[in-house]
Amino acid sequence: MPTMSLLGSGSSNASSNPESHHFMANEAKADQRNLDHAIKDLNTAEKLHSKSVKATEKANSAIDKAVKKEHSAAQALNKAEHKLDAAVADQKNARKTLETDRQHETQLGADVQQRRSTMEEMQQRKVTNDQTRESTLAQLHQQAADRLASPDRETLSPTTTQPDTDAVGTT
Repeated sequence: MPTMSLLGSGSSNASSNPESHHFMANEAKADQRNLDHAIKDLNTAEKLHSKSVKATEKANSAIDKAVKKEHSAAQALNKAEHKLDAAVADQKNARKTLETDRQHETQLGADVQQRRSTMEEMQQRKVTNDQTRESTLAQLHQQAADRLASPDRETLSPTTTQPDTDAVGTT
C-alpha cells in the first residue's frame, strides 16, 4: 500500500525521505508535548479537585461547628431567659412583699398610735384620780385631826356624825 507523504510528492519511498523523518520527529515531539501538557493539566485538575474536596470537608466541618455553636448559644439563651424570668418573678414577689409589709407597718403604726393615745388618756385619768384620792385622804386626815384636837366639840354638838370608815377605801 502506498503511503502518501504530507510534505512531498506521492512517492512510495516516503520513509527514506529526510523531510519525512524530520516531519515525523516533529510530529512525535508535538505529540509528546501535547501528552506532557495533558498530563500536567490532569495533575493540576486532580490537585484542584483534591483541594476542592478538602475545602468541602472543611466547609462541612465549619457547618458542624457552627451548628454546635448555635445549639450551645440557644441553650445559653434559654438558660438566660429562664434566669431573667426567675429574676422578674422574684422582683415581682419582692414588690408584693414590700407592699404587704408597708401596709402591715402602717396598720401597726396606727395601732401603736391608738394604744399610745389610750395609754395617755389612762395616764391622765390616773393622775386625776390620784389627785382626787390624795385630796379626799387629806380631807379625811384633817377631819380626824380636827376631831382629835377638840374632843369637846363632839360632846357639844350631837348632830355631828362620824365618817363612814367603809367609804374611805372605796374612792
